[in-house]
Amino acid sequence: MQNFYDYINKTIISRPTMVTKEEYQPVITNDKIGLLSNSFDTNIATSAFLSFDVVKCDTLELVGEIGFQATLYDELFYGGNVDYTIYDSFQHLGYGTQSLSLLKELLQQNTYAIKEGILISTLPDNIYSQRIAIKNGGILIYKGSVPRDTSLYKIDHVEEVKVYQIQIKK
Repeated sequence: MQNFYDYINKTIISRPTMVTKEEYQPVITNDKIGLLSNSFDTNIATSAFLSFDVVKCDTLELVGEIGFQATLYDELFYGGNVDYTIYDSFQHLGYGTQSLSLLKELLQQNTYAIKEGILISTLPDNIYSQRIAIKNGGILIYKGSVPRDTSLYKIDHVEEVKVYQIQIKK
């Protein structure tokens, strides 16, 4: 089991480290990983938020998570509309780049995509996330301060970000 601290509910959440063959029905896959939906609404055309477990194809190990916020609010610009986590023991092995590439492909396969495309927000010193965005076609569109009236600043205490944009081709 992997343990995560839920800052909102102030509890520890335990998640399994693997899925079974029966559970492994990826929405999209390549030869190394698959994205397994864990959203309530899995219809990409109607869901405001999509969430996926990132699973290794050969061992069925959970290596991380990736999510996409379909509705882009002004405040979301500074935080991006994609959120991903690669678990510690799987970092720096290309899973972040691959999971973002699969998400991009999934969005391209559907007529549904927001006009702004994918926005990846990183802290200025997070070179690994910046490399993931760039490897997936990300272009730096903003580097600067986060407005003090946003929740990113108020709750997460983030003062500066870099925002990369990845276009979605229909």
